Amino acid sequence: MKSILIDYLTPSGHVPIIDFYIKHLNKDFKFIFLNKRIKDKINKVKKIKYLNFKNNLFLKTYQLVQLFHDFKKQKIKNIVLLSYEPHILFLMGLLIDLNYFKIFVFEHDTLNPKKKLKFFIINFLNKNISHLVYNLNSKKLLIDQLKRKAIFTNHPIIKIFNNKSSIQNKKIVLIPTRHHFDKANIKNFIKKNTELEFNILSKKSNIKKGLFNNFNNVKLFEYIHEKYMKNISFIYLPIDEEVYKYRVSAWLYKGIAYNKKIFMENNSLYKFEKKRFPNNIFLNSKKNLSTKYLAVKNKINSNKYNLLLINDLKKSIFK
Repeated sequence: MKSILIDYLTPSGHVPIIDFYIKHLNKDFKFIFLNKRIKDKINKVKKIKYLNFKNNLFLKTYQLVQLFHDFKKQKIKNIVLLSYEPHILFLMGLLIDLNYFKIFVFEHDTLNPKKKLKFFIINFLNKNISHLVYNLNSKKLLIDQLKRKAIFTNHPIIKIFNNKSSIQNKKIVLIPTRHHFDKANIKNFIKKNTELEFNILSKKSNIKKGLFNNFNNVKLFEYIHEKYMKNISFIYLPIDEEVYKYRVSAWLYKGIAYNKKIFMENNSLYKFEKKRFPNNIFLNSKKNLSTKYLAVKNKINSNKYNLLLINDLKKSIFK
């Protein structure tokens, strides 16, 4: 069956995972369509076509409808969207018969109850669309409540640099807080671990506000390079339970890729990931962590893990 891979949104943070799927699946697709803005960040593959997708809602919808018309003319039915917007897919369904296609969409932050309108629109998307989810709660929500097709797939474990961890005189904790974080939990965690140094990844707006400036052992960064992971002792994820009930954390998988321990609160994501990665995921016990042994004893075989997820994904998409 002829297949097409599309990512018209291509958020900059998704570049590693886009590259991952292209590397492992490009032979299974006739063409790959990506947003032109990430052209310089993606490994060169001949079958990739870069398009200048518009930001305007209606122009973007029109572009995608034209693409799907072309696919239909070529009798291409299998379409995989690495990311999507519910309102765009809904509008497309009004302009072209999506029943002709076998469409798969990856869920990232789409099942976010706080984004009420987009969440609501999912109810009205074409019923033939299958949702690829990284979280079993998402699968249950889509199947049981929204009466939609959902397939679980593992999130890739991607390591970009192979440099070994460096020995630091002081333990450094990374706290990613770009989206949906619990401020109170962060403050409590810092207060309980005064001997540690905290590097908090934060949005520019929060840096300007001077968030957590009252702590002497805290530094805020808008961006950190992947190479920096070698200096990190462990990661603390102060996630918002409401949002992360139906999604996973990319930083959790980045931590696993670099053999780091990840400390979390007792929420649904912790319970889900602890069963899968017991050697990397730990509950924040509210105790001081400065004297704890933080090396991961049994490292996960990420190559084997990724190969298995790709094989399972192929069975779901290309069956």
